[in-house]
Amino acid sequence: MSPGRDRKQEFVEVSGDRTREEIIFAVLSLPVTVDDRIRKLVDLLNDLPDVYTCGSCGGHQDPETRENAVPEGYFYIQFLVEPTETGFLSLGIIDLAARNVDHDNLTVNVLNCTDNPNLVMFNLLGKNRADPDDLAKEIRELCSAWGVSLKGVRAYKKRVRRQIAHDRIRELH
Repeated sequence: MSPGRDRKQEFVEVSGDRTREEIIFAVLSLPVTVDDRIRKLVDLLNDLPDVYTCGSCGGHQDPETRENAVPEGYFYIQFLVEPTETGFLSLGIIDLAARNVDHDNLTVNVLNCTDNPNLVMFNLLGKNRADPDDLAKEIRELCSAWGVSLKGVRAYKKRVRRQIAHDRIRELH
């Protein structure tokens, strides 16, 4: 047994029928607030094909008084990626951009915080005053270089992808 295997991992228990579809539908249906510091980056991630942001924080002077907050000078964005070729390309662009801009202070991590392997999410973390706007600019440039169009993606997600998620959820229940 490898070191640490006897340690119980903390995770959120979810039902076996909980799906990416439920999260995608919720993300596309519910109003959310985004901290100004990371607004451009969150908007850009939501413009990427098959990427859906589902939580974020731009950093706060008083993180202990807020839910899921990080200290000033840090930021995080949690996101879900569809297991498609375009989703994988979008994830690769996000990761490459983070490494290109500031490989020491920008990281993309797997965030498997549930007991359901179909609900693997990712966490983009910036620390030590890493600039989310620089990261957004690099993602745009990489999308251009790799032929990934951002045009109309968010409108498609809102109009078409939300309905697909809704229909799949209804089929499950």
